[in-house]
Amino acid sequence: MDGNVAPPPHDEAPPPGIGPRRRRSPLWAKLWAVVITANLGGFLVAIWTARIIRHGEPSPPVEQGLLAAYYGAMLLVAVLEAFLVDEVVFRGAFRKTHLQGRAPRFARRDEDVEELATTLQRSTVSFPFTLLLCLGLTYLVFNLVNRDFDTYYRRVGKYASVLRTTDPEHRTARLDAIAELSIRREPEVIPLLVRQLDRPGPEAAWAAWALGRFGDLPRPSQLFPPLVAASRRDDPALHREAVIALGRLQHRAVAPALQALVRADLDAGGPVDLRLLYGLGAVQVTSSIPVLTDLLHRGDEHAQRMAAWALAQHRDQRGGRAVVEILHERIFSATLPVRCAIVQALGILSDESSNLVLMKAYDEAAPAERVAMCEHEAVAMRPDGKADRIVLLMPRDIYGFKIIQSMAQMRATTPAIRRAVEPWLEARRTDPTATAAIQEAARSLLAGIRQGRDDRRLKTAAEVFESDAP
Repeated sequence: MDGNVAPPPHDEAPPPGIGPRRRRSPLWAKLWAVVITANLGGFLVAIWTARIIRHGEPSPPVEQGLLAAYYGAMLLVAVLEAFLVDEVVFRGAFRKTHLQGRAPRFARRDEDVEELATTLQRSTVSFPFTLLLCLGLTYLVFNLVNRDFDTYYRRVGKYASVLRTTDPEHRTARLDAIAELSIRREPEVIPLLVRQLDRPGPEAAWAAWALGRFGDLPRPSQLFPPLVAASRRDDPALHREAVIALGRLQHRAVAPALQALVRADLDAGGPVDLRLLYGLGAVQVTSSIPVLTDLLHRGDEHAQRMAAWALAQHRDQRGGRAVVEILHERIFSATLPVRCAIVQALGILSDESSNLVLMKAYDEAAPAERVAMCEHEAVAMRPDGKADRIVLLMPRDIYGFKIIQSMAQMRATTPAIRRAVEPWLEARRTDPTATAAIQEAARSLLAGIRQGRDDRRLKTAAEVFESDAP
């Protein structure tokens, strides 16, 4: 017999406990599968949450639950991704050190050197940094799949949530939310504000005001139907705000309603709502001229100043030049603040005949009035009068300087007007009682008028033709 041992038959089973080991998948591969599954689930949560909050009207508790699920899914995905990065890049240093409790120790002969190196990694610093990086990346990816929901919620969604409340104690918060939405231009804002027009209470009036601020839209006429419908409601406050908003949006058909409200304020003896006058100046229909003329004589001082400004806005309308004579007649009997507004209005109209009226207004003014400051007029458009200010009658200048400034806008071209204007400007240029600003303005205007013609030789039509011939 030889010493070789015969191999066992092929069909003979190996002894218990002896056999090939089953290869287990590495931990990083399992984590990779978990991360992919978590991301897919997180995407579904992100899309579902964004759609319900954007297009639905969930109650505040439901909305808070949806947000908790959304941000919870984001955090969970980020944590799983951080564990995957720790496993692949740092060989599980955080898991082995902090979760499994493997403290650093000296290597024995039979110990894996790589395992010892892993326990010596500074996972206390690396893992938090990895988690923050993964959280930021997850935030960006989630907002990519749900069309930037976080930006929407920060700019619009949280205010929409406030507007869904009905508690009377939260009314101030709802009005503040409408004020914030009035300066947003996201597509969800207008439908949200239009829905507020049907709400009882001051929220509807504030929503009408807010919609009036959207004149910068490519097609502001889309706001006309809901505002016209709101102006026909029985609520006086809503009617007024809707009419003002339509005037601000230059809906010409609202002019009769604006005129009626001005008449009502004027006949009631109280101050006229300056926002109505701003609306009349914006819509620019000549049927407003009579009520503005009446207001120029009977209104309070601020209303008269606004009436002068509104009249000047009609300069491009057929028949609008008639306001020049209206302002000419009023300037000499008005108070100084109203005269300041009329002077600026005449400069806007730029009718050459106004030169003579402005010179007379300067000559009849007392020395102290010529150096008095002409202030601007600020109109607060918000219903409570605390914000959304529109500043008119700018810039601020002294009365004498503003007169010459308005004359510069209309110049003097006809011989009859020049014969009166040029000597007058020459006198102002050398007037020792005039301020340096008035003297310089007179000198500059006079030089401009003279530069526009040649006083030394007036050419006939034949001479002009001959000089132009080749």
